[in-house]
Amino acid sequence: MIRILGISASPRRGSTEFCVQKALQAAESIGGVETKFISLRGKEIKPCLHCDSCFSKGRCIYDDDAAQIIDEFFQADGVIIGSPVYDMNISSQLAALFNRFRMRFNELCNQTPRALEYKVAGALAVGGSRNGGQEMTIGAILNFCMTEGMIIVGGEKFQNTGACIWSNDKKISHVNPDEIGLEAARGVGRRVAQIASLIKKGIQNGN
Repeated sequence: MIRILGISASPRRGSTEFCVQKALQAAESIGGVETKFISLRGKEIKPCLHCDSCFSKGRCIYDDDAAQIIDEFFQADGVIIGSPVYDMNISSQLAALFNRFRMRFNELCNQTPRALEYKVAGALAVGGSRNGGQEMTIGAILNFCMTEGMIIVGGEKFQNTGACIWSNDKKISHVNPDEIGLEAARGVGRRVAQIASLIKKGIQNGN
């Protein structure tokens, strides 16, 4: 069974959650896939201080929601990360979560130097206009994933970096008319699941 995690980095229940869930549904459609959805909405994720407590003491100084989310990330075979576009970039909630990976990555790397090398990642971004910074936001997500040594994928044909979705209203239903964006989100979901499946089968077969 392939495990695919979907993360919505929006502080609201809205279009980003909706699109990540559509991507997860598409991932399930290839068969043999188990999905889990996590929203950062309402989560307590404190900013990393780069205090090096995770190195010197083996634990983070914070006791918040970040550790559990990061554990789910490491347990998944593939991850779909979605963010709204905030000033041509990812949300502050997602930036804080990415920074906090340092604590868990240090712990795992002492046991497995390349703990994330076989994990697959795909990205989607929801903006307030057709060309509202979605590709730059996707780039920020994928740059993090590359930094952690992950295998990154885009969507299907003509979805080179990921899914760019246009939501011209705060209401969740208003993402529906953007069928191009939604199909791109589905494409990312399928692609992440397909590649994660191939990689896991290869590992199991000793290739």
